[in-house]
Amino acid sequence: MKKIDFQYLLFYKIHRTEILNNALILLEKEIELDLFQKEQLRQLFSAFTSFLMIQLKHTEIDEDALNYWVQMHSNDMPITKSNTFKEILTRSFRSVLIEHSHPLEKELLLFNNELLNSIALLYLQCVENPPNYMEMKQAYMKQLDAFSEILIQCNGTDDLPYILKCVEEIFDFKRCTFLSYNPWLKEFSGAVGEELPKVHLLRGKIESEPVFAQKKPLFLKQPDPYVQQVAIELFNLSSIIFIPIIHEQQLFGWLTLDQKGESFECPKLQLDILEQAGNRIGMYLARKQLGDGYKYMLDLTEKELAILHLVSEGYSNKDMAGLMFLSEFTIRDYIQKLMIKLKAKNRTQIVSMAFRMGLID
Repeated sequence: MKKIDFQYLLFYKIHRTEILNNALILLEKEIELDLFQKEQLRQLFSAFTSFLMIQLKHTEIDEDALNYWVQMHSNDMPITKSNTFKEILTRSFRSVLIEHSHPLEKELLLFNNELLNSIALLYLQCVENPPNYMEMKQAYMKQLDAFSEILIQCNGTDDLPYILKCVEEIFDFKRCTFLSYNPWLKEFSGAVGEELPKVHLLRGKIESEPVFAQKKPLFLKQPDPYVQQVAIELFNLSSIIFIPIIHEQQLFGWLTLDQKGESFECPKLQLDILEQAGNRIGMYLARKQLGDGYKYMLDLTEKELAILHLVSEGYSNKDMAGLMFLSEFTIRDYIQKLMIKLKAKNRTQIVSMAFRMGLID
């Protein structure tokens, strides 16, 4: 066990609130930062503190874990402000350290400086452009154009399995999975992908999963400890990419891309192109579906469709009864019919299944 690592982590654990509050006060005094940059740094300060609390369990800071943490947050900080992160945390840490007269003050300050210098170096390595930048950009743009042509030819959510196969072929990945997002429960759940029974086992709250809580594109050279261990083992995950599917601030879900157990690299330029592909899928899912598709297959009546949309908006049975000029008992019967037709167990599943089938936006 490295004594100084442990002492540093322990001091942060005990005084993390003071260190964080000091950092936020110093941040507000930075007149050269705009509101957006300040918010980015607030989140980074909090994320860094949380990272250190995780490392305390191991009694030292793992170099690989630090590298992965920097990868996760490399898109959260403008390169011109990377020194601000280091300077504010250093001043805050020094202030609290002096205030409490720690016997290892000099050693802890030195360790803190070395750690933040390492973060700055890793960050610069993540964002620097490779030598063949222009050639790579042209190749990635051709992939994006080819993918856009595929989206133009497709229609509705029933084409999602085909779209995911095209993602694999065009962007050269062995596996692509779609995880849908339930905004009412703030949960993710596996929806489309190869080995569907396994995909359907993926679910959870996005607040408890850092890769989803950020709602930003993310590349992980190693998924542990940021991905559930059960998912790593279930799919034999090594390196993995997460791409949010968003259009006009509406989150539909995420794409995950990997090479079926093989480790790989993902330069920032490629991650940016995949983010654009995710945005285009978001536009595709947001546009009106042509034809009636599942509506004919499910044989929903007009009143059932109306009640389905009201349920998706969160209306209670009493509110729907008043709006539809029906009794609450009749509304309840309609909801029971929707549960049977959509193979749902409750109102939440009605909405989730209807969304996946393209019956509601």
